[in-house]
Parts: sequence; structure tokens; C-alpha cells
Amino acid sequence: MTKILFQGDDFGFTRSVTLGIVDSIDRGVLRNTGLFANMPSAEFAVSFMKDRPQACFGIDFNLVAGPSVCDPKEIPHLVDENGYFIKSGVRTRDPRWQSEEGRAELFPYDEVKKELWAQYNRFVELAGRKPEYLHEHSISSENYRKVIQEISESENIPYSTEILARLNMNGPMQALFMNNLASQKKIFDPNDQLNKDTVKQFMDLREDLVANGCSAFICHPGYVDADLLKFTTLSLERAKDAEMMMSPDVIKWCQENDVQLITYRDLV
Repeated sequence: MTKILFQGDDFGFTRSVTLGIVDSIDRGVLRNTGLFANMPSAEFAVSFMKDRPQACFGIDFNLVAGPSVCDPKEIPHLVDENGYFIKSGVRTRDPRWQSEEGRAELFPYDEVKKELWAQYNRFVELAGRKPEYLHEHSISSENYRKVIQEISESENIPYSTEILARLNMNGPMQALFMNNLASQKKIFDPNDQLNKDTVKQFMDLREDLVANGCSAFICHPGYVDADLLKFTTLSLERAKDAEMMMSPDVIKWCQENDVQLITYRDLV
């Protein structure tokens, strides 16, 4: 039997992203999604969680988009003068990003720890329970991963990156991010995003998915609104990813090939 973990990140990023993810669960193959607990739409997103037991709801820790959960005065290296996280495009263009020492300066351990625990506690406050997995959003630094590992061990919650790597499930999903200007270079190119064909990307990977036996397919489904355009370079292509999650061709192939739609619950 072929097992696929379909994951759609950034639940609660905006209202439209949230609705696209909900549709991808209800009408498609999506079974794992992580909440952006720091965003104004987080509470709206949580309202959809209790009636969808087929879906696994984790947290996407976020240090590059939207407002902080902590008082901005407690995390001055992470936010701008308005209390919003410094965007990933700004971070990756900073010369300090190129060295471990520089990344530690940009993302100090104590500040990262304060904010990620605040986001974790915000999730628990809104949902009334723990997240089912932990995931990192966008760019990653050593301190960022270290704190997520600490939360994972403290709360006994799987850390997605470690789980997928340990089970060798990362292979097929890499094709989604190759030559992606928004994800890799933090460049917004509308034509690049509108020309993305996530359905084809998935269908082209079918043999690999079957050969692997157990694989992860991770992208960013959602609908697009004006708020999303303010926060991220990865915007228009979310509609393409949602199209894939709800594609009749993808659903039919999964049904015909007895694909088991797994969650992180199945991996721990």
C-alpha cells in the first residue's frame, strides 16, 4: 500500500488562506496543516478544527510574517518598529545570514525561545489542546530549530522535519520547491506563480510515490486575498496548490491505487 502525507502549511495566515485549506480538507486529500498562531485570523482558523477529525492540526512556528505574540520590546531583534516580524526576504539579503554566527545575531536564542513558546501557548489557548505536530515556516536558523526541538522534547510532540527525515520521506516533495522564486529566493514573480502546475508536479511524481511506499507531499494551499499579498512573496501560487489538493485526477489516482492518506499520528 502506498502511503502519502499531504501537508498544507500556514493555516490561519489570512481568512482566504484558511478557507482554501479547509476546502482542501473537506473536498480533497489534505490531511495535515499547521496553524499560524500569531496571525489575526488564527482564531477564525481554529473554529474549523473541531469538526474535522480526519485532519491533523499542528503549529507552524513563524518568525517572518505578521505581528509577534510576545511584546515586541522583549524580542527587538525579531521585529520592526511596528512590532511585525522582519520578512524573510530582508533576512536572506542580510550578509549576516550567510554564517552561523550571523544567523545567531539575527535570531538570538533567548528571543526565539520567548516567541516560539508564546506562539505555542497561544495555540493551546485558542484550541484548548496541544498541537499534534511542530513545523518550521520559511527560512530556518540553528536557534530556530534548536528551540523547536526543545519544545518537541518538553511537550512530547513530533517535530515534522525530524520525523520525515528519520523515515526518509523527504524525497518526492523536493520537486515542489526547485526553481521556486518565492520559496527559494523570496522574489515575487506573478507569472512564475501563475504558471505553476502543482497537479502536473504531483502526477509526474506518481511512480516515485509508489516506489517510496511512504512519502510526504508538502505545499501551501489557499485562496488569495489582499492581506496575503502584504505579508509574503508566496501568494498567487497557493491557489494552484489548492487546485492540486482538490484535483479530481489526484483524488481518482489515490482511490484507484489504494493510497492511504496518513497524518503525523500514523508516524509516531
